[in-house]
Amino acid sequence: MTTAVPSTPVNAPNTGRKVPGKADWAVTPITKGKAVYAFPAEWQGGALHHKISKEKLSSIAEQIAGLYNAGDQGLKTAVRNFWALCWQLAGQPVVEAVMQAEPKTSPHRLLWNLPIMVSLGPKSPATDPGQAFDADTEPAPGGNGLRRMDAVSTSLKALEDAWDTASGARNGQGDFDTALWKRLTALLTEAHAAAEDAHGTARGGKLLYPPLPEQWLHDTVTGQRLRKGLTDYCGTQTGRQLFTAARANVPAIVQYKGSTTRVGTGQHRLTFNGTTIDLVVSVTEDAVHHVCTRHTLTFFDFRATARPINTVWQQARTFADVSQLARAVLPGIARSCLTELAREENANPAVDWLGRDIELDIQPAGPHTVYFRAGVENVQPQGNGHLIEVELKTFAPSGASGPGFLRQELNAIGLAIGALP
Repeated sequence: MTTAVPSTPVNAPNTGRKVPGKADWAVTPITKGKAVYAFPAEWQGGALHHKISKEKLSSIAEQIAGLYNAGDQGLKTAVRNFWALCWQLAGQPVVEAVMQAEPKTSPHRLLWNLPIMVSLGPKSPATDPGQAFDADTEPAPGGNGLRRMDAVSTSLKALEDAWDTASGARNGQGDFDTALWKRLTALLTEAHAAAEDAHGTARGGKLLYPPLPEQWLHDTVTGQRLRKGLTDYCGTQTGRQLFTAARANVPAIVQYKGSTTRVGTGQHRLTFNGTTIDLVVSVTEDAVHHVCTRHTLTFFDFRATARPINTVWQQARTFADVSQLARAVLPGIARSCLTELAREENANPAVDWLGRDIELDIQPAGPHTVYFRAGVENVQPQGNGHLIEVELKTFAPSGASGPGFLRQELNAIGLAIGALP
């Protein structure tokens, strides 16, 4: 069913420069709204997960504050219509809390607390999306292990994509025109309609939409909780066929194990607190060897301890293939690493970033989406800023970039193809 949005008087957003801290983002009605639902025991009381990151919502909020009183009448009207929709969708308890919290009527806090922007799930999932879109997913029609974004996330992802395109226009200066705000309003309206159609009955007047346990996996061996995401879970039978076909005439790669020879590098630059930060991420032959043995059909080592979900680069059949993949994803990984480090707004790079481990999932990297793990090996002064040197330890396909197998499926496949005793 689709329910009408109630009419609530709309207050103007705070257009000052003070921004609330992200650590205490949730207003009390949102926190209490979580408590009205019963969660699976392994969720440990549950948590709130943003589909669009708080950082990206903040960038939208900044433009709302800056353009709310725009001189162009059409632009001002479009911005105010979008703000009014956010105000209405937040619900009366949330807007009252936002009006009272300091800074009062913050557009940042209102967008962070939109019920449609958050998803109820377990505490401390095993993988972190960083600032990437964290979609709610569901099985695709027809089965076969395929998954897709649900209708709400599909509309919100289109909203995020429209914002990203506008933000990157004019060489990164942004182009936040009337058409953009009309598009954002249409997409947010669409997302709300989809949410009410799918979950309005179960919501039953509650502030938050109900949890979606089907999209979460609880691994009883490690206790980890993971999103199933957009990975294609092709199952044991298809997996056996894929592994068998890929493991004929397997070339030796043991010579690359332990090698410190560089396969490639990627770099990214941004301005951080008025200084220039350059980050360079490198990958060695040893790391590529690890990816071969953990994330390819050809070289997968069934004797090693499997993760709850293991994804593979289906088309990578040689060490050279994986090396080429590494070079393709390194620039995107460099960007993700630096963006993640810069989330610590008051950090001293030389002190706070050195030795940091970075582990992120569903990160855009060239033509792929990846999970990766990396470590900051060195931080040194450079010009008016710093050079950050990062070592990539592993990378794997995420989402639709490669099929995935559950641990028990890999055990069954390993036995069936003779890779396990």
